[in-house]
Amino acid sequence: MTKIALLLAALAELTSAQPTKAQQSKYILESLRVTGNHEISAERIAASAGLKIGSAVDQAAFDTARARLMATGAFENAGYEYKPAADGRGYDGVIEVVEINQLFPYRFEDLSASEDALRGALRQAEPIFEDRIPATAPVLDRFTKALEQFLAANGAGGVTVSGKLNGEGSGGLAVLFRPSSPRANIAEVRFTGNQAIPTASLLRAINAVAIGLPYTEAALRERLDAAIRHLYEARGLIRISFPAIAPEKAKTVDGIVVTVTVNEGAVYNLSSVRVSGTPAGESTQIEKLADFQKGAVVNFDEINATLERIHKRLSDSGYLRATYTVNRDIHDESHTVDLTVALEPGPRYVFGKLEIKGLDILTEPEIRKMWGALEGKPFNPEFPDSFLARVRNEGILDNLGKTSSETHIDEASKKVDVTLNFSGSVPVAPSQVNF
Repeated sequence: MTKIALLLAALAELTSAQPTKAQQSKYILESLRVTGNHEISAERIAASAGLKIGSAVDQAAFDTARARLMATGAFENAGYEYKPAADGRGYDGVIEVVEINQLFPYRFEDLSASEDALRGALRQAEPIFEDRIPATAPVLDRFTKALEQFLAANGAGGVTVSGKLNGEGSGGLAVLFRPSSPRANIAEVRFTGNQAIPTASLLRAINAVAIGLPYTEAALRERLDAAIRHLYEARGLIRISFPAIAPEKAKTVDGIVVTVTVNEGAVYNLSSVRVSGTPAGESTQIEKLADFQKGAVVNFDEINATLERIHKRLSDSGYLRATYTVNRDIHDESHTVDLTVALEPGPRYVFGKLEIKGLDILTEPEIRKMWGALEGKPFNPEFPDSFLARVRNEGILDNLGKTSSETHIDEASKKVDVTLNFSGSVPVAPSQVNF
């Protein structure tokens, strides 16, 4: 049996056990301990159970406490145990719970109250939960009703609230509470506050990914970051922000118009760049590629292009699993940026065996000779296809049909075997082959 199954069986035994004669009477509850909890605090569990130190309790009180805990929807099961205290004057009680496996954070959208006010109302209505709740139907139903009652009491009557698991936010899955009516689509985006980049350029970038999108501020901000931020970072404006996003109903079309306020910030210069993790034998080439313009306006388009060239150099040199990370150390006082580039080259792969398919016994040796003695040398993933392109471009084989290459990586030996496939070629005499 699993641990949970064993615990459930034990809880069932506890709650079904007949109390002793002493336990059938009411006595003062001298102590109460909570076990089995991980996400929910013992204090909240005890408060939701309704058992208070110093109050008179009996089995009926503990049965009621268990029923209250199960009614919260926070637990798969709950049980209790109580026995005479050491001084013989009261009871020592234990509540044991099995929590719902997964709890989720929750957030709000388009509800006419502040974040703090909404959370405060839910904590008052549901004291057992903090900022994470199970996405079970009973819990979501109680939370939506509590929000509707709070909104109605604060002048927003008639709003129907829905609560569903949602993965749109940057923090992963969360329960989203919002009006049950469908979201309005974005019909138009406007910008204000921009100077370095013309409005037309910003609109071309954002319209392609935002027009027709059901509006949420979080979703629009993600698209602003993806479509707009890099335009500014190519101009040294790395502190670009969008401090205000204001939606309003469109007057002439179905949807909403969103006005985005842009705060471009100051221009930053590139102060220094440090590259670590360069593999042996690659320092000279990496240094040539890492031609960052220090002292100039920082341009992350150029920086990213340079980093991709470095990555390609490593890959072409046999480091097929190479990765890198970039850390920005931003100095707002001097408006400068220091970059630290950490290369992670990983293992180096080498050429293994060459297999050639589709050529006769006269032509294959010549093609193999043309390939060269590469076994054991650093593997270049572009070489097989470039070799086939050379064979085709130089007209080495008559009527050459389809060609292809296959690679087979042996992770244990770090060798890459290559298969070259030829079809449709008419063999020519070795003396006619121009190598």
